[in-house]
Amino acid sequence: MRELLTPLPESIATAPVWWVALSGGADSVALLYALVAYRGDAPEPPIRAIHVNHGLHADAPQWAEACEQHCQALSVPLQVSDCQVDPAGRGLEANARSERYRIFEAALGRDEVLFTAHHADDMVETVLLRLFRGAGPKGLAGIPRQRPCAAGVIYRPLLDVSGASLRQALDAAGIEYVIDPSNLESDQDRNYVRHKLLPLVAERWPGYRETIQRAATLQAMAHQRLSALPLRRTHTELGEPALLIDAALDPQTLAAQLHQWLSETAVTMPDRSRLLELARQALTADRDRQPELRWADRCLRVWNGLIVDITAPELAARFPKVVTVGEQQQGEWGRLDWEASHNAVGLIGGEVLNIVTSDKLTVMTLPNRPEKPVKKWLQEMRIPPWWRPHLPVLMHKNRPAWLLPVGPLGGEGESDEVSSAQCFRPIWTPPARF
Repeated sequence: MRELLTPLPESIATAPVWWVALSGGADSVALLYALVAYRGDAPEPPIRAIHVNHGLHADAPQWAEACEQHCQALSVPLQVSDCQVDPAGRGLEANARSERYRIFEAALGRDEVLFTAHHADDMVETVLLRLFRGAGPKGLAGIPRQRPCAAGVIYRPLLDVSGASLRQALDAAGIEYVIDPSNLESDQDRNYVRHKLLPLVAERWPGYRETIQRAATLQAMAHQRLSALPLRRTHTELGEPALLIDAALDPQTLAAQLHQWLSETAVTMPDRSRLLELARQALTADRDRQPELRWADRCLRVWNGLIVDITAPELAARFPKVVTVGEQQQGEWGRLDWEASHNAVGLIGGEVLNIVTSDKLTVMTLPNRPEKPVKKWLQEMRIPPWWRPHLPVLMHKNRPAWLLPVGPLGGEGESDEVSSAQCFRPIWTPPARF
């Protein structure tokens, strides 16, 4: 099994932990045995396997049991994670993949590696499917050998090995594996390409794997070159990534910039026609309009000369209702840190403050500034409108003392009591940047 793997890069070989995504099928089983053989008798890095039970097939318990048997034979710890897959939205297959990678991201520690068993046939099928869907250079680059995943990385060492070679290696070693009967059907697009199209291609062009791999490599190089082109990036005051709109551009060029920008982070991409329409609206819409594009769990919104990749401001509603000055806290609402204040503008350490949201205030006074409606102040401070009702307000003695992330309110914090005590300034990192 060792011969299935070429030498691993140093950063992968010396990672603190090797994880193997183990389905029980031939590909992942071959990968598990190959990695164990590659490491040999060395104690490091430790190898662990992770099996995701999507609960979509009656034989799922038997697949998990098969994974357990392989792991016991190799003395490899196995984590079995169950998930619920909602068929609505993007479809069963896409949602199952999202759930699977959510579990992978939760498992990976810093700099740890998750090995997946994508092979040469997967690469070919992916490139062809994306070609049929009209993908650009990033899509036609196929499956990347390595990419970030949470605090670690995903690495795919078998992209040059055919699926047949993996099965032959297992059969020669007498190693059993499970077969998912749904993979034998041709209803899904990928299975149709695999069972109907590629056998015909192989008859005419037996070396198609190598040529398609070479074409994908060229597309990856083209995408890398495009990604190096400068983009006018910025952030909103709440840390949301944004693209500055250049009014001199035509919609096609702005749409291309959007595609380049999104390709850095998006797992799924809106089709070209939707990106083009958003670009057109961004260049022509009145200043008070906010055209948007929603797909999957993402939303782009045009605002104030920007196209903003908006986050979920409603998460701020889960901000703690009470905080203690000087005590760090974090959650899905973001993170609250404190820094010492040396200019008597701050909050007294150890004091317990209640929290309300900015929609509970009608007017607001900043130090040495006039009283104005909250909406007016937030507008002047370039706070995006979708965030304006959700900002946390720290209350001191039932009076607004600090608006996050704006700063102190009124004259609070400037009394003799404050100046003689240890003071802190709150620093809120919203979920947009967390």
